[in-house]
Amino acid sequence: MDIGIHHLRCFLTLAEEQHFTWAADRLGVSQPTLSRQIRRLEEALGRSLLDRSTRHPQLTAEGLRLQAELKVLLPRLEAALRPPATDRPLRLGYSWGFPMRRGRRAVELMEQEHQVLVELVRRDDPTAGLADGSVDAALLWGRVDDPRYTAVEVLREERVAAISHRSTLAVRDSVTWGDLGRRCLVLNTVSGTLTPDDWPTGARPEIGAEAANLDEYLHAVAARRGVGALPASVAAGHPDPDVRYLPVAGAPPAVLSYVRPRTNPHPHAEQLATVLTEDAAQDRPRGRSAATTPRTTPAC
Repeated sequence: MDIGIHHLRCFLTLAEEQHFTWAADRLGVSQPTLSRQIRRLEEALGRSLLDRSTRHPQLTAEGLRLQAELKVLLPRLEAALRPPATDRPLRLGYSWGFPMRRGRRAVELMEQEHQVLVELVRRDDPTAGLADGSVDAALLWGRVDDPRYTAVEVLREERVAAISHRSTLAVRDSVTWGDLGRRCLVLNTVSGTLTPDDWPTGARPEIGAEAANLDEYLHAVAARRGVGALPASVAAGHPDPDVRYLPVAGAPPAVLSYVRPRTNPHPHAEQLATVLTEDAAQDRPRGRSAATTPRTTPAC
């Protein structure tokens, strides 16, 4: 039997999720269909890729080797087979809150001045869909150090605290980074980059709750399971009646990166990078160059 791209995509998604139900839901297929695709792939290769003796499928040594190869090769193969038409929409992914003002302004410029249609795609995963080829580029909070991608900083802004209206901190006009370190923290384990390690040793918060996306994050904050910290523009775009946003003194800045594949990028991916970085230069305060802007390790 010939191996198709759909077999490889099914395997790679299952390897990432390590759960048949979650992987099937992500792929938009039934669990039995996914199971059959994996079986057929194993039969075609003549070796087992999964250890099914545990509650959740674990990769065998062969499965781990294949996963490592496919993480690099499959996006390249899918990109190579994609139609080369330059009028194809540019799919721009995001996950941890879309930067409304900067992002929408860039999309408007691309469509009005460059006649390039930009489609916004929300994907709750670390690369907002870049890794599996479901988007052509992405806006990601935090720095990206991955040889598969080209990344450029397009926005740097203050961070605000997200606090339940029932919290004792809610009566204040502002808080400090140290104040948050003495509280439990809500942690986005899927697409967030903020962790307790962003606080000094000996002053790090405990993890009170984990979330997979921004909605779950704010629900946990509202329920007083922990405090959060968001880029200011993300907080402004996501008001919640049970969450109060407060300025934070001493917080590291939030950094937004525009990320695109190094191999077979969308024909207009670099053009969007230019639009975003030129917009960033216009927003930069006069009298301070990029070289003199303080650089702090970003989070979330």
